[in-house]
Amino acid sequence: MARELARRSLPSGRIARVVMSEAIDGDASDGAAIGGPEGSLAGCLITASSATKLRQVHGADVVVVDAPGACKGSVADAAVTDVVGAHLVIQVADCVPVALLGDCSVGVVHAGWRGLRAGVLERTVEALTTVDGTVSVSAVVGPHIGPCCYEFGEDGLIDLAAQFGPSVRSKTIDGGSALNLSAVVASVLERAQVPVAFDGACTSCDDRYWSFRATGTPRRQAMVAWLEEG
Repeated sequence: MARELARRSLPSGRIARVVMSEAIDGDASDGAAIGGPEGSLAGCLITASSATKLRQVHGADVVVVDAPGACKGSVADAAVTDVVGAHLVIQVADCVPVALLGDCSVGVVHAGWRGLRAGVLERTVEALTTVDGTVSVSAVVGPHIGPCCYEFGEDGLIDLAAQFGPSVRSKTIDGGSALNLSAVVASVLERAQVPVAFDGACTSCDDRYWSFRATGTPRRQAMVAWLEEG
């Protein structure tokens, strides 16, 4: 069942919440898990009108959501808001779901290796701090594919290691060359001085989650972040 990855009281007095769906909750790519007939995740009602779901393209564009449900369908891989009751949604099957929490705002990021290389995480931190008016940002990272299962070409690893540092290189459980997405995210957030908490689950190893790498499925789980009044 869906899990609450974070529920934090922000300096503004608002409450930030971050929930991650699982395969049992349904396919988030077709609306079954988010904004469907029931629309309930971890006891939270998330309606089609309040949810901003993006058309994700593995890019670096970020939208600013100024009303519940605004910007839905936008071509972007991240969203930020300071509006109470605006549910920000990203869909993943192996890529990294990241939630950013400010003083009075939240953001979500769909972070695959292409988006990370293009700077989607840095751009979302910048967008959040602009909306929020603060430099006090923290991050919560949800389940994604681990280096144990993420075989990656050597040429690509060389380029990513040059950009993010040698810690992004790893090995699969079979001894092949692998990309450590957690290390990429950690490198970016460390440079931005953003503390981060990792969930640690591997979507390929853990049958609670859909994994494109493991099965080729088109199905997705979702991360949802929103604000409530304190």
